[in-house]
Parts: sequence; C-alpha cells; structure tokens
Amino acid sequence: MRAPGLVRSAAVVLVAGIGATVSIAPALVRAQEEQSRRVWDSEFRQKRQSTPKTATAGPSPSPVYKRVSPEAGVAEKDADEVLGITIWRLRPSSTGDTKDSRLLIADDVTTSSSEWTPVRVEADTAFSQGERVRLSIESPRNGYLYVIDREQYDDGTTSDPYLIFPTMRIRGGDSSVQAGKVVELPERSAFRLTPPLRPGYRGERLTLLVSTVSLRELAAGPAARRLDRGVVEQWERDWQTSSDRFEMIGGAGKVYTTRDKQAGVEGRLLTQDDELPQTLYRVSPRANAPLMVSVLLRIAE
Repeated sequence: MRAPGLVRSAAVVLVAGIGATVSIAPALVRAQEEQSRRVWDSEFRQKRQSTPKTATAGPSPSPVYKRVSPEAGVAEKDADEVLGITIWRLRPSSTGDTKDSRLLIADDVTTSSSEWTPVRVEADTAFSQGERVRLSIESPRNGYLYVIDREQYDDGTTSDPYLIFPTMRIRGGDSSVQAGKVVELPERSAFRLTPPLRPGYRGERLTLLVSTVSLRELAAGPAARRLDRGVVEQWERDWQTSSDRFEMIGGAGKVYTTRDKQAGVEGRLLTQDDELPQTLYRVSPRANAPLMVSVLLRIAE
C-alpha cells in the first residue's frame, strides 16, 4: 500500500540533496534580522557543533529570514522550539550542475535513468503534477520523527492518513532523530506528486511529529500504511498548536551541495557554519506533548 498522491521514485544516489520578491522597508528588515538572530541563537543553531576558526577566517555570515505567517501569533516565550525543513524540488540536471549536486533517478515505468538536481524552494511553492520532491528535516530535540501524509482538497477535506515515515524502506525503519543532525526523506529516492482521480485535489498535507518517546501506534511497517483517521485527528486536537513560519531570504533556488550530501546521506553532524534550513517553524508545544507541524505540498491550479 502506498501513500496517497506520493509516489517514491527508485533512485541511485550519486550525491544526495520561490519566494516572491518584495520591497521591504529598512526598519522591517532590521526587525526581521533581529527576530532571525533571536530564534537561531537562542536554541536551534547552538545545538550544532561549533567549528574551530583559523586565525584568518572571519565569522560566517548569518542568513536573514522573513517572517511569512505573522497571523499565527505564537507567544514569545523561552519554551519555543524551532523545526527546520528544506523542501527540494528536483529538476533535470544541466551541464552547469556539478556532479555533487545530482541524483540519478530511475524512471517509474521503464528501466532507464536520468539525472536530477535538487533545488531549494519555499514551503508555499506551487508544484506541477508529477514533480519530484525531497525533504531535509532538522529537529530541535532528540527523539523520534514521524511523517503522516494526506491528500488535501478544495473543500478542506482530506483523504485517509498514511504513515510514510518511518517504514522499513527508509533507514531500515529507524525513526530516531538527534538535534544538530539532518534527516532526509526519502533516503535514496524522491517523492513524486501524483494526484488521485478525485477532483479538487490541491496537494499533499504532511504532518510532522517529533516525540521524545517512541510511539507504538506509529511503528515502522514494510511500506507506507493507512492510519485510523479518528486517532490522527485526536492527536491534532491534543498536540497541534499555532506556529510561525520563516523563510530564508535568498535561499530559494540554491542547489544541493557537497556539504548537504555529507550531512544528509553520510550522516555527518551539522556545524554552526553549515547552511541553515530554508524554512523554519517556531512552535510552542504543549507540555509533555510531541512537537507537531503541518506542511502543504501545494499543487498549482
């Protein structure tokens, strides 16, 4: 059984790994820069390994993030946690792409393969039907990661939920995560956005949970499996809170790099000099509850 709307393409990894341009007043830019430093310096970035500096090396520049969901109104408190996500859109590789930025992905129907290059996009990007995507996830806490997928429709309804991570096909079913270490999904392939026959389809709604304890109800199976809709909806009522979303200014359009590959495929711990995630979600989780964030992979009309 496969997840609704998401088809995993077979892949051989050579290496693993749109925002609107707006005019921003200087005062707003300064405020966004200060907000960015507060978020990253307080918790998230400091959980990465520090990088020794040479006598001639200066400090690496800190990225600037724009806040794109001010309506969420997350309370300012020390208990906030930041979940980092980078969505990679795969495009056919060109002669200008380096070897380190390419994936060799097998065709879904034939035995032929072609090279694809992952490119960063913002979380509200509208994808075309049939496009391939990958996710890089950086947790703010040690624990266990779970990803639930549902089809999203115009009228606000969704399909039945499917557990697409963990499965035995990805990391051998290991769902453990560590602060300062990236998890890439799928492990050596890509999700393909293939819509169902039902009209009004608008994308895939992914719900990410990071729990400090292993959840028995979400144990890995041999492949993606359907979950009880009522149970998942109860989890959302119990655990989901408002979140603020931030997007890295100038990050969309950057291609996968050697350091991305070393962190995502080879499992190297991230350092404070490594590129930060494209999108971050600042959440105030409820006491003793898993961190829960929803992301919509939106299909263009």
